[in-house]
Amino acid sequence: MNENEFFELMSNDTRRTLLRSIAQEPKYLFQLSQEIELSQQSLQRHLQCLLEKGWITYDWKAGPKGPARKLYSISKNISVRVTLSQHAFSFDVFEINLDDQETNVKNPKNPVELLIQDLALSIGKALEDKDVDFAQKIQQLDEVLTHLESIETMLLSRKLSITGELNETISMKLDGDAHRKDRELAYTIYSSSSPITVDLIEKEIKTRRTDLLESLKRLQDRNLLPEQGKNLMTKLEAAMNANTK
Repeated sequence: MNENEFFELMSNDTRRTLLRSIAQEPKYLFQLSQEIELSQQSLQRHLQCLLEKGWITYDWKAGPKGPARKLYSISKNISVRVTLSQHAFSFDVFEINLDDQETNVKNPKNPVELLIQDLALSIGKALEDKDVDFAQKIQQLDEVLTHLESIETMLLSRKLSITGELNETISMKLDGDAHRKDRELAYTIYSSSSPITVDLIEKEIKTRRTDLLESLKRLQDRNLLPEQGKNLMTKLEAAMNANTK
């Protein structure tokens, strides 16, 4: 994958929304259409583009409402890093192998300790040794970055494996189209890197506050509500009770 292909695909809001949705769990076209609120015909064009680029794939599965249909899923595990500064621009793609969750550095059992040692030694040499020319300094710093990339890949692999297990648990405990909104809510709460707020949830899954509260309660009943979700439910319930007085 090159940078032009990546930015071309990701520049489209609909394709980003499709990838985000399919990454949560494999979905049929009619499910995506209901969730994104666009016609199946409109979505098919974007899905075909993602299929041609190899970002998604599909299997023929029996749908909940009729004969076998295409079930779309993510086909790649990747991490993208863009570096932009006054002196450099770089675009790097890292393939993540979920079957290999050990770092390939010298001591995979203690990568943090190794990293600290390498940073102290390599950065010290690169920045303080006046006899080392610029090319050598850059090379030494690249070696440090190589260790960082190795550790980053290991951590991402483990994170994706745990996320996969979590998503399978959510899908199993909240099976069926009737629980679609509950699953979306659970995925959003667990995956959000921003503080969870009512406004964020309403924007992500397009639900009313009364329905949101009921979904939070159902997640709690099934032991699928993390602490931040419980805090959100408490605040939402208090706000709604105050508005009714």
